[in-house]
Amino acid sequence: MDTPVEISADCSVDEFREAGKTFRVAIHSFSERDAEAATLVDGLRKIVRSEMAMMPSPDFEHYTFIFHFAPDVSLGDGMEHFNSTDIVIRGSPADGLVEALETAAHEFFHLWNVKRLRPQSLGPFDYTHETYTRSLWFAEGVTSYYAYVHLLRAGLWSRQEFLKRLAEEIRQLESEPGRKLMSAESSSFNAWFYDRSPQMQETNFANATISYYNKGLLLGMLLDLEIRSRTGGRKSLDDVMRAMVQKFYEGGNSSYYARGRTYEEKDIVETGNEVSGADFASFFEKYVEGTDPLPYATTLAAAGLELRATVPPGAAPSLGALTQREARGLKIVAIRPGSGADRGGLSRDDVLTAADDLSLATAALDERLKIYPAGAQVPFTVIRHGKEERITVALDPPPNSYSIEELPRATPEQVNIRELWLGK
Repeated sequence: MDTPVEISADCSVDEFREAGKTFRVAIHSFSERDAEAATLVDGLRKIVRSEMAMMPSPDFEHYTFIFHFAPDVSLGDGMEHFNSTDIVIRGSPADGLVEALETAAHEFFHLWNVKRLRPQSLGPFDYTHETYTRSLWFAEGVTSYYAYVHLLRAGLWSRQEFLKRLAEEIRQLESEPGRKLMSAESSSFNAWFYDRSPQMQETNFANATISYYNKGLLLGMLLDLEIRSRTGGRKSLDDVMRAMVQKFYEGGNSSYYARGRTYEEKDIVETGNEVSGADFASFFEKYVEGTDPLPYATTLAAAGLELRATVPPGAAPSLGALTQREARGLKIVAIRPGSGADRGGLSRDDVLTAADDLSLATAALDERLKIYPAGAQVPFTVIRHGKEERITVALDPPPNSYSIEELPRATPEQVNIRELWLGK
């Protein structure tokens, strides 16, 4: 179950050595791939070197990356295995190269975080029923954080790109109403019900859930900066990750396929406390178990940084609804609570065919709304239960865009934390 197999005439295999280990790169594609393959392999080598420099040397002789570049898949994916990964990218090696490297950085870090450092319940598996864990925010989200970190450390991303992507993750979480309702632990535990799971009955999960990948990534960032701040830069989340692998994998007995024992949520807190000499119980209670707003301002300030929220120039005001395109226009799949759409009486499954008599059958909603100021009363033509209606909505202000910027008068201590975080 943990060893993918590839049999194909449309597959090339490259190989490189790093830290005494052999790495194979199989690329399955129906298009030309020679130049892109060399670039992909070079990027993988940099990612592997960076992640292996941080973590304990893994117990394998060879590792295999299998990439499928397919133009006809609806969505890409990646899956970690004990000494390999299988990655599906929509598109060709040329237009999917960036996504391939980002996914590989995530899946390779799973070599430690998930495949060897395992949350409670994730093995031994009983495939006759679902497996529930509250730790996917750490297993997946923190892995996503380290994918970003190592794209920076490997030189594949600049500081600006790294901070830009973190700011985009903040924008994503802050735009979700579910952040006030669902904790990182609850999102992890309930993954079976909504994470790429088909919905036989439509529910309000778009407004009531969050992604443990997204919030877990941000919790990883905040924990990393908090540890660096509380220890004057002497320790970081890197030290916690290494300590957990040593405690729960290298220090354990052999099990059904690997050494070690699984960890519980309390073990993350305890290890963080041991490494840092500080008490993170309150942090976990508020932000991991609870739904308190994340402390971006104070934590980023400790690294001489600040989060800025601005309205992008020329941004369209917001309707406050999630939509998907269909032949007649835009079908509403969720109404944001308290939004203009909510106040105006729009409903899930309404089909918007026109805004102020301008067709929405082919035009993007934002393009139609750009001509209005926030607060404008816009009449929409709506098909509801087969009947056409006119519903007027007062538009909301455009959503904020976020950026992470350097504080203009950062102290030497703050600059030190920032340079340790971004420069190593």
